[in-house]
Amino acid sequence: MIGVGNPLMGDDGIGAEVAKSLRKLHLGSGVEILERQSVDLSILTYAREARKMVIVDAIKSGGPPGSVIRFDVTRPHYPSMRLPVAHESGVSDIAVLARRSGIRLPPIIVVGVEPADCSPGAGLSKAVAGALPLVLEEVTKEVKECAP
Repeated sequence: MIGVGNPLMGDDGIGAEVAKSLRKLHLGSGVEILERQSVDLSILTYAREARKMVIVDAIKSGGPPGSVIRFDVTRPHYPSMRLPVAHESGVSDIAVLARRSGIRLPPIIVVGVEPADCSPGAGLSKAVAGALPLVLEEVTKEVKECAP
């Protein structure tokens, strides 16, 4: 599981917050939890060893703040989403590059939360903080589905 975002940038810190909460759940020795400020090509290193990757981030999908979406970027056609500025050329571009290069990827599931405010210095908005239990449930379900 990779929690993406900057906790100093309001709702963009949702990934880091989820990562912290998941560490307390002890999901098993085969689960690695990472916190990253962005997604880059280094995730391919983790992808080669993984059965599944779950990435949590703030995603501008046009829904109401705090709404949760899930999609698999390793599928050829997934809904087009607009990620916050810092993440625009991220996981979807990397998945396309990997496919074109013949790199086998495990399912890469993105669990996104519609941000209300990504201002510097702000904590999670009330709407995004309220979505935290649902995001944790979704990520836990994804992890359990690929357990040996």
